[in-house]
Amino acid sequence: MRKVAGIDALVDKVVDNLPGLSQVWICGALALGIQGDSIDCVLIGTDLNSKYIAGLSARVKELTGKKVNTQVLKQMPDEKREQCLLVWEKEGEQ
Repeated sequence: MRKVAGIDALVDKVVDNLPGLSQVWICGALALGIQGDSIDCVLIGTDLNSKYIAGLSARVKELTGKKVNTQVLKQMPDEKREQCLLVWEKEGEQ
């Protein structure tokens, strides 16, 4: 899914630069395999750098033309899991 959606490099960069990150979820249309004008993602973790995330989101829009809607949470709500796709998880985080 990551390579098809073209977000593999984005996820790798986020993971490398946010040490408190534990999971990356893709939600919305993209989670259903439908290409759209935006990428909705949820970052799960603690002490995540919001300025870095905002800057990276802007850079992704420049490169892909897709707006990135990012939500940062400490835990993924159960009711949201059905609508999203887990694309990365820190080893040993289950």
